[in-house]
Amino acid sequence: MGVGPFPNAVRRLAGFYPGVQADIAAVCPPRVVSELSSPRLSMKTFWFTASLSLCLLIGCFQKNVPTGVTTTNATSKDSNPLLLPVKVSGKWGYINTTGQLVINPQFDNALNFQEGRGAVCIGKPCSWWGSASPNESRWGFVDASGKLVVTPQYSAETSFSEGVASVCIGDCGEKPTQPFSRGYIDRDGKLVIPAQFAIATDFSEGLAEVCIGTCQWDEKTGYSGKFGFIDHSGHFVINPQYDNVNDFKNGFAQVTVGKGDEAKSGYIDKTGKVIWQPSN
Repeated sequence: MGVGPFPNAVRRLAGFYPGVQADIAAVCPPRVVSELSSPRLSMKTFWFTASLSLCLLIGCFQKNVPTGVTTTNATSKDSNPLLLPVKVSGKWGYINTTGQLVINPQFDNALNFQEGRGAVCIGKPCSWWGSASPNESRWGFVDASGKLVVTPQYSAETSFSEGVASVCIGDCGEKPTQPFSRGYIDRDGKLVIPAQFAIATDFSEGLAEVCIGTCQWDEKTGYSGKFGFIDHSGHFVINPQYDNVNDFKNGFAQVTVGKGDEAKSGYIDKTGKVIWQPSN
């Protein structure tokens, strides 16, 4: 039994808003597209068509929202603004993309903003590489307003990636003489993965490379530790067994076994399965 004029209203809607015909073809099964094209629709398709009509109305409204108007389910473009570190008279602050100074220069070092947080340092030398060990500089994080959301307290840290940042506690210099360890904090500064690693890098594709042992680098012998991968819970997904690794990209990571001239490289997937045996 047909349902009269309602399908025509849907068709008029499709003709009134530019691009809706393509949207219907993109999101609807061929059977429904075909029925929408026919003179009459079956009762079986009526309620589906009603739901489709409502979705189209909402979708078209969102597509045609005037500039400057934010819908309730839209994400603000300013939630994670891009800020750039600049150095002025020996101190670091941040500018926005129009060149306006938005966070006054007050830090001894500052890194690029990522995921709404900027890594900042107070004290000198604010660098773990080549610095005296230990040193008194401390790292924390500011938000886009310049508020310190994580008080400077860490000897070293990375920018945020996938919601967490690696932080170092203790003597994190190039050649440490005292204990140190690395873990991960969230955007509010909560330690979500305990400091237990010698090396802890940014998360990539849900996994982060970490090193167990002293993990000091030597040009001839490489790292004095073993690398593996953890997930966001801090659990090892791939046990520490490699002499070096690279981050996961497109689902695969390069891994190294052996050191010096004997080093061999291969590839693993995110389950740890070897897809190419290390070779040289």
